[in-house]
Amino acid sequence: YTYSGHPVGAAAAIACLAETKRLEVATNAAARGTQLFDGIEKLMKKHELIGDVRGGHGLMAAIELVSDRRTKAPVAKELPMALQEAVYKNGVMVRVSGPNMIFSPPLIITEDEVNQVLAAVDAGFASF
Repeated sequence: YTYSGHPVGAAAAIACLAETKRLEVATNAAARGTQLFDGIEKLMKKHELIGDVRGGHGLMAAIELVSDRRTKAPVAKELPMALQEAVYKNGVMVRVSGPNMIFSPPLIITEDEVNQVLAAVDAGFASF
């Protein structure tokens, strides 16, 4: 391979690792992950379509969408995409996979940005 072990690539990787350490990315990701997970759990108390919240171990989280919490019956197949669109109209992009809404924000997301995500998700769910 013409790029393997290239000094410029190696220097870029070392600089990237140093910057990641300097910015305390892992510390931020842990704090923002907790904020995101706790915020989504609060939304679960407010919106019946949220059947379960997954995550809590870093910045990745997911919402399981259900039509009935007691039976955990999944929502109609078209609802996740409609919810995704509603959240998008409120300023945030989320990903859906089957009956799940998935969150995987950047590791450098700020506290204010997590609050914006939660507000957009809340508004999106409120429209249903």
